[in-house]
Amino acid sequence: MEKKQASFTMFFDDYVQTWSVFARIFLGGPAPLYGQGGITIPRHLQAEYRLLQLPAEANLADVRRQYRELAKLYHPDAGGDHTDFLALQQAYEQVVEYLLTQR
Repeated sequence: MEKKQASFTMFFDDYVQTWSVFARIFLGGPAPLYGQGGITIPRHLQAEYRLLQLPAEANLADVRRQYRELAKLYHPDAGGDHTDFLALQQAYEQVVEYLLTQR
C-alpha cells in the first residue's frame, strides 16, 4: 500500500511540474532579471516572477495583489485550467516564502 502511495505521489509531482512548465511558457512575458536600483531576482525564482508577471522590485503587497488578479483569470471555477492554477499557486507560495525570509 505504501509503495502505491509513494508512486502516486511521484507521479502527481511530475504531473504538476510538467504543467507548471507549460503554464510558465504560456503565461509568462519577458524575464525580469533586473529591477530599478540594480535589484536582481534570484535565479531559482526567475520563472516564478515571470509566471506571476512581477517586476524585480515587487514587495509582498504587490505579489499578493498580482496573484489575486491572475487567480481570478485562471481559477478553474472561472473557466481556467486546473494545472495552470496550480502552477500559479505554487509560484506565489515560493515568492512569498522568499520575500518573508528576506526581511
